[in-house]
Amino acid sequence: MDGGLILEGQEAYFKELLELVKQEIDLYTRYAVRLREDGGIRHIYQTKLLKEELSNILENPFSHMDLKSYRRERELLIFRWQEFHARAFYTIKSGELLPFEYMLRRLKLDEFEQYLACLAMAPELNREFERLYCYLQDDLAWRYPSLDLCVKMYTMDEQEQNTLIGRTFVRRELLSCIFEETQRGRESELSWKLKLRRDLVSYAYFQESDLLNRKVEYRLSIPDGKPAPTLNINNQVMEVIQKRLKAGGSGQNAGQDRIKLRLFLLRGSKGSGKKLQIRLAAKAMGQGVLFFDLRVLSGKNEEQMRDSICNALVRAVLDHAFLAFCHWETLWAKEEKKRLFAQEILLKTSLFFQDVFLTVEEEVGQDVFGGEYPAGCRIEEFSLGFPSIQERSMLWKTFLEETGHEKETCGQEKQQVYDTLAAQFDFTPGMIKEAVELACREGEIYGEEVSSVRLYRACQQKISHRLGERASRVSAVYTWDDLVLEEGPKELLRQACGQVSFRGKVYEEWGFQEKIAYGRGVSMLFAGPPGTGKTMAAQVLASELNLELYKVDLSGVLSKYIGETQKNLREIFDEVKKSRSILFFDEADVLFGKRVDVTDARDISANAQTAYLLQKMEEYDGITILATNLLQNFDDAYKRRIKFIIHFTFPQKERRIQLWQKVFPRKMPLGSDLDIEYLAENFELSGAAIKNIAVNGAFLAASRQEIIGMEHIMTALQQEYEKSGKILGKAELKEYYVYKI
Repeated sequence: MDGGLILEGQEAYFKELLELVKQEIDLYTRYAVRLREDGGIRHIYQTKLLKEELSNILENPFSHMDLKSYRRERELLIFRWQEFHARAFYTIKSGELLPFEYMLRRLKLDEFEQYLACLAMAPELNREFERLYCYLQDDLAWRYPSLDLCVKMYTMDEQEQNTLIGRTFVRRELLSCIFEETQRGRESELSWKLKLRRDLVSYAYFQESDLLNRKVEYRLSIPDGKPAPTLNINNQVMEVIQKRLKAGGSGQNAGQDRIKLRLFLLRGSKGSGKKLQIRLAAKAMGQGVLFFDLRVLSGKNEEQMRDSICNALVRAVLDHAFLAFCHWETLWAKEEKKRLFAQEILLKTSLFFQDVFLTVEEEVGQDVFGGEYPAGCRIEEFSLGFPSIQERSMLWKTFLEETGHEKETCGQEKQQVYDTLAAQFDFTPGMIKEAVELACREGEIYGEEVSSVRLYRACQQKISHRLGERASRVSAVYTWDDLVLEEGPKELLRQACGQVSFRGKVYEEWGFQEKIAYGRGVSMLFAGPPGTGKTMAAQVLASELNLELYKVDLSGVLSKYIGETQKNLREIFDEVKKSRSILFFDEADVLFGKRVDVTDARDISANAQTAYLLQKMEEYDGITILATNLLQNFDDAYKRRIKFIIHFTFPQKERRIQLWQKVFPRKMPLGSDLDIEYLAENFELSGAAIKNIAVNGAFLAASRQEIIGMEHIMTALQQEYEKSGKILGKAELKEYYVYKI
């Protein structure tokens, strides 16, 4: 074709398109609209519109045309349409993009479907055509052509009309992605008003989606020159997808109406890299990916949902991109209505694509499909593995290096920081990246280094759980220096910390995970009288490991109804797995009492709930602490299944001296008469009792505007003993009997 026939840009293209549409209307009216002898109008639609109204719009609408003349002009006009589209296509090949013509080509519309689209585009370019369509259809509300009018304008041959109508009905699903579903409620589908979707009109004008100016329902990822991530733990998945795509074709259906759709189903936890693998595989094919988040459909009616899906489908085709439906689990629910709609979506998708991606967000071991998959599709399923501790450690290091903050990480030796974070937080790659970005962003705001403490804090902020509904959070304010305990129990606590911090080395690097597939968590039993430091020890562990500590409210767990206690325990452990928090059961002998002889259903239930708690503790990879004042109440069989049993005893004199010395804050002024040696020697008190006495004595001194001394301490001490019904006399108070109350 001669280069001189190239259309000079989009303005010339639209100008010629409108001229052709006007010629179509002119030809139609000159043949189908006639004047009657009484001056009225005879028309196919039996319109009663006055002739002056049509005369004002058309040059010569009532000139008589016989069938032979009509057919000759009809053929000539069809040839002009063909020539117009050929010239437009040649213009595109020459480097001048005409979005509307490109759209017609990419959507694989046949000649008649292109004709429909052009007639529907005319009112979007010139409102004069709205009036024309209203008059021709005898309905001032119908500003767009109906399918019936378009068929009659295209041909007056009844047999050909029936063929076109039948073919349109067959392609109904495809055309509904291009034209709005405005025919609903009409008597016949021939009355389908052909109005182009708003998104396509915007594309035709600006080659941009109108959704960019509204709520974004999809994200388009286009190939770029950036290198692939240095660390991709699911690289094998990406490579397999890439090979399957190359073996299966380009990914677009090429316009066939029915083809078996191939679904690449990627399953994994939040942040496991499902989108990343899709992007990398598509990039290797030289294509982008349009990610459609199905959660945006929530709250929409079916018509609105169809519109959103159609917009995404067409946009993916126009951008030569693969289509990925994210969060497919939101549609593929147990409700039959949702599943039917999901199948409808896949049917529409198969009109344009051979290969489509689905992502499903689910926790490890969960099956949101329930064994039921979409029908009529070939499914290739990929489960994205959860990163190992060693992989998580490498991810922490890699993401910090990418942000340029890796050199700033301080507090401990760098690698130990990464290993500890990896062991303590079961994060996916996406969650690790978000935590790193949050820590770096906060560091820049406050002008501080990205310390290990800031990284731990960022991890806690990224955790989402509902533990607070069943347990209360305990602030971990104590450290090893605050914990006054015998060296044996203290060493066991340090060993428990080591089993968390060095899980990666022992289980993965040294291979113990092959020997121990179950019970890798740390279960602990704190046994001892009240006030001996059991809760404080739990806080020290939480502080040392930078983990949250939750104390379980047993009153909210135990239930008189059979099976209800197990259900409550399951909910607690399901939530704690999300955060890897420390779970603290106080007065656990209520659950772990001696096994009873089975006499009725309640005895069976009591034994079952105890066994169930032990099972959940062994399944949990974090720390579970049971505290009891009565170790003798625990069954020996239960004790054997707990890793650490730590005894808390009443402190001896040396420990009591340490407790008295540590109980007073540094800022607090102390009287010179404070006799710690006397207090430790004469009164066998627990750590909790010593703390109560110190606090009460401090308030007594403050109320008298005095510095705390022995008078205040002895008064508070006597009050503490009175709680248990014991009155101190001269024999106990000795030289401080003067402070007798």
